[in-house]
Amino acid sequence: MTAQGPHLVHPHDEEPLAAAIARALHSSAVDYRQFTDLSELLARDTYLAEQVQELRQAWAITPPPAISVMARFRRRLAWWLFGPELAQINATHATLTRIIESLIAHLDAERTLRQTLSERVAALEQGHASSQHHP
Repeated sequence: MTAQGPHLVHPHDEEPLAAAIARALHSSAVDYRQFTDLSELLARDTYLAEQVQELRQAWAITPPPAISVMARFRRRLAWWLFGPELAQINATHATLTRIIESLIAHLDAERTLRQTLSERVAALEQGHASSQHHP
């Protein structure tokens, strides 16, 4: 694995797992910019922002880099035995991360809409109250 970041391994139809792993190791790392940049809610809640950032960085299950021959063998054996399951787990974690970020974005948009509606109602009530005082 490169120092760029985690890789997801998704074997193509009829592709041997070893070939899929080799392809994934030589492809670019996961682009974290694909995850949405969140605004208002994360700006106001530092704990939530920290947890979302941790989720962004730690969602992928990746083995540590292998240096020795035995470590490389164990790593290849693990990917050979559990590659499809690890790929499924990584895909699920990535999906859950995107869902959580999407829900936060929807909550942020809903809060903004509620605030706008509250301001409009207050302005209408103020306008209605001032029109009742002036005959």
